[in-house]
Amino acid sequence: MSFGRREFLKSLAWLFGSTQVSSVVGESTTAHPEPVTPSDLARRNEAGVALLPGEFDVIVVGGGISGTTCAISAARNGAKVALVHERSMLGGNSSSEVRLYPEGNDAYQPWIRESGIHDEFHVEDRARNHVVYREGLMNSVWDLVLYERCIREKNLTLFLNSHMHEVVMANPKQIKSIKAIQLGTEKTWELTAPLFVDCTGDGVLGYRAGADFRWGREAKNEYNESLAPDQADEKVMGNTLFFRAYNTGHPVPFKRPEWAVEFKDEKELSYRSHVNLEAGHWWIEIGAPYHPIHDNEQIRHECLRQLLGVWDHVKNKGNHGAENYALDFVGFWPYKREARRIIGDAVLTQQQVQDPKIGEDDVAYGAWGIDLHFPGGILNRHERPFIPPHNAAFEKLGTLPYGISLRSLYSRNIENLMMAGRPISASYLGFCSSRVLCTGCIVGQAVGVAAGLVTKYKKTPRQIAKDHAKEVQQLILKQDGHIIGVENEDEADLARSATATASSEWPLEFPKAKTPHELLYPRAQLFPMSKDHIDTVSLWLESKRDAAFEMQLGLRSAKHVWDFRSTEDLATAKAIIPAGHVGWIDFALNQKVEPRKLYFVHVPAAKHIYWYNVDHPRGVPSMVPPGASAAQKMGATRWEQQGTGNCLALKVSPQSKPFGAGNVNTGTHRPDKWTNIWISAPSLPATLDLNWKSPQTFNTVLLTFDTNTGRREDEALFRYPDCVKDYDVEAKIGGTWKTVAQGRDNYMRRCTHKFDAVQADALRLTVLATNGAPSARVYEIRVYNEA
Repeated sequence: MSFGRREFLKSLAWLFGSTQVSSVVGESTTAHPEPVTPSDLARRNEAGVALLPGEFDVIVVGGGISGTTCAISAARNGAKVALVHERSMLGGNSSSEVRLYPEGNDAYQPWIRESGIHDEFHVEDRARNHVVYREGLMNSVWDLVLYERCIREKNLTLFLNSHMHEVVMANPKQIKSIKAIQLGTEKTWELTAPLFVDCTGDGVLGYRAGADFRWGREAKNEYNESLAPDQADEKVMGNTLFFRAYNTGHPVPFKRPEWAVEFKDEKELSYRSHVNLEAGHWWIEIGAPYHPIHDNEQIRHECLRQLLGVWDHVKNKGNHGAENYALDFVGFWPYKREARRIIGDAVLTQQQVQDPKIGEDDVAYGAWGIDLHFPGGILNRHERPFIPPHNAAFEKLGTLPYGISLRSLYSRNIENLMMAGRPISASYLGFCSSRVLCTGCIVGQAVGVAAGLVTKYKKTPRQIAKDHAKEVQQLILKQDGHIIGVENEDEADLARSATATASSEWPLEFPKAKTPHELLYPRAQLFPMSKDHIDTVSLWLESKRDAAFEMQLGLRSAKHVWDFRSTEDLATAKAIIPAGHVGWIDFALNQKVEPRKLYFVHVPAAKHIYWYNVDHPRGVPSMVPPGASAAQKMGATRWEQQGTGNCLALKVSPQSKPFGAGNVNTGTHRPDKWTNIWISAPSLPATLDLNWKSPQTFNTVLLTFDTNTGRREDEALFRYPDCVKDYDVEAKIGGTWKTVAQGRDNYMRRCTHKFDAVQADALRLTVLATNGAPSARVYEIRVYNEA
């Protein structure tokens, strides 16, 4: 007998005394009973334990940030979804049990902070959370945000505290079901679906299903990767425990347990900063000789020994200012970095993350550097724990934002298995970039969209990748995900056929720069140009030389806002910088260019010459113009993009106007190949109109506002000031404007409005207020007539 979700929940109600069972299985509420026939509901295994059945379209195993996102995404795309997670709270490594914060790729790259479901999580958490966003400080507010997002989805059923202990195969190439023991309820479930997604982190589902996988490092010749070892090995990264401490306002003693290690002096914590007393530290990491999976229990104990030794050092060895601090939380579930990597039809490698090319079936992206931790971790206390993949190391370890292929998100030999998070198909070096939480989150959303199409078309993931990759891409964009180089081509979006006009438009203006950067190595600044020629580019420079200095500037084109790979100068110009000069220096280029494109200027290293950078404090409206980004070249060949609010002082003549109304219904919804944003003059209210040549019938409007894709903010109880707060949406019907939707006290990037269908020849968005910025900022407006 087969059960759908409704019958499944009714049957549970019969078993456990209630006809109302919440979407969190194991919880129930009392209601008037209805007779339900329980025949074939439960069968017993050989041990006499009742196996409770459940039938779904998609079963996601693992409720970390990638699995939670995947389950929500699949449910929103029409699939009946079960999310099976072995812990009480969602979030995995990011949960309050482990406390690794999801650090965005914007730490190292411009305009790349993750949107979509990830942005829903992050923005909601920052608005509610009274604690700053940092490792060791993740708390139950974050847990609740994830939980609430799940229980809002009518197609999603949660199985928390449920350990998957068995995979049942229909045949060697297909999973039939999984069995999971739910702790606390003494129930054992057998859950069946046509599609399964491994979001376990360790790749447990794929491993037990017999999926092809890799562990450890491949040899250099396998994927022709320059950073790989000559011979394959299992020298991998370790696991970490975090702590949380509070300043009590009075001295608190701490005595090191006799079983904890001791760090007698600062030399024994070389290369490991411990100035932050509130929480930490990623480098309390235990690796070789322990196996990250099989030795997890021993690793936890060894991590505790090291953590308490570090705290003893901070409290009792030297003057660290920790006299009033007391431990409030110590992790007992280690944060894992490693994974079995389940092999798909495509494999993400070093070449793709460092010199990416756009793929026809890319559905997500990564941008983190190749983050290699040295084996052993803190057990090798006199060695560096890792080399940060930026600054001097960028030449070797840095990456560019790269696409992740849908073909790397399903198993090559298990036909109904997909993956998100750490277990995706990657070489070890590709994995060292893609393994981070935020990348796993956006991969999870992409897999959820693909899973919805697997359900819709009753095809395998491989067939979806072959036949429907473009449909997956367009759905991801419609649902506020981003794919590098992919733009809105949705034929159902009525906004694309409209003409956009606005009450005002902001021109390109760089803010006043205050921080001088000596040109010890070449630097560059990228900018959007709306005109078909560039006459002059001016830089704010300071000279501390005793004599005048001649500097040459070059102009190059860029394909994306982070892409400084071009080596061909379109034009060059020279200018004299007088001794002691502080101010603008003009470089006359007089160059014809293609309008509505990105360009960058670069200058060579020059000691005692300073190019000023914007001093961008935290928590204020964005000071960096969208589509502008800075770079430096500390190595021989590669420019390193500067994330997190960097911007060098620049003026361009004639003045560029790249933030016009036409950006909201063309391109995509963040800076990529263009700015893709409308910004009004700094005066509100401001209006933006979409005008059609003939009346259109519609009932749905999607609005994408600005929560700063260029920079993640960490402040407590924070709302992104650039985000629109109050607004009205009107339709022009028979010559009269009628309000069809309103937003008040908004702080979310994506707002969806559904209303009774209207026939109108224009749509107007009136921005009444923001959360602190002086201008209206809108990335995208979509208009649909949906069933």
